[in-house]
Formats: sequence, C-alpha cells, structure tokens
Amino acid sequence: MVLADALLLLILLFIALLFWQGRRQAEIAKVHAQRYCQQHQLQFLDIAWQGGKIARHGRHIGWLSRYQFAFSSDREHRYEGEIQMLNLRLLKVETPVYRLPE
Repeated sequence: MVLADALLLLILLFIALLFWQGRRQAEIAKVHAQRYCQQHQLQFLDIAWQGGKIARHGRHIGWLSRYQFAFSSDREHRYEGEIQMLNLRLLKVETPVYRLPE
C-alpha cells in the first residue's frame, strides 16, 4: 500500500502543477491581450481559453494554448482576435480587420 499511496500522491501533485501552470499561462495571455489593445488604442473586453495541445515550435516543445479575446475599436462593434502561447511565451496575436478609432 505504501507504493500505491506514493504513486497517488505524485499523480495528484502533477495534476496540481498542470492546473497552476495553466492559470499562469492564462494570466499572461490576458496581459498580452490588454497590452495589444492599449498599443492599438482599442478597448479590451474579455478573454477565453479555446483549447490546447502538446506542440513543437522551432526547437521548443510545450503546451500550445489558443485564447480568444474580444475588443472594440469604436465602442459599438465587438471584434474577436486570437492569441497563441507556447508555455509562457507569446507566439502570435491575430485580429480581424476592424474599424479604426476616430
């Protein structure tokens, strides 16, 4: 029973680590989305996780997550962009064509 208890404890610790890492990644993605909106004079609305998978980008291997963030350029229209992150590193920010603020 001692080996089974140790194995169960390791599994629980690994799950907690994955959850903690996912929360850190989500917080960093939100900061990147807010910074992008601020730099382009947009109003940041919200952000949501769209999915993730194990991936390789160049020589880096890790957890690739996609986040969808919403913004407004004129306080009337809502647009949705996408952020891709590998672990805690920003890979790309994509936005649709939007109306420029006046």
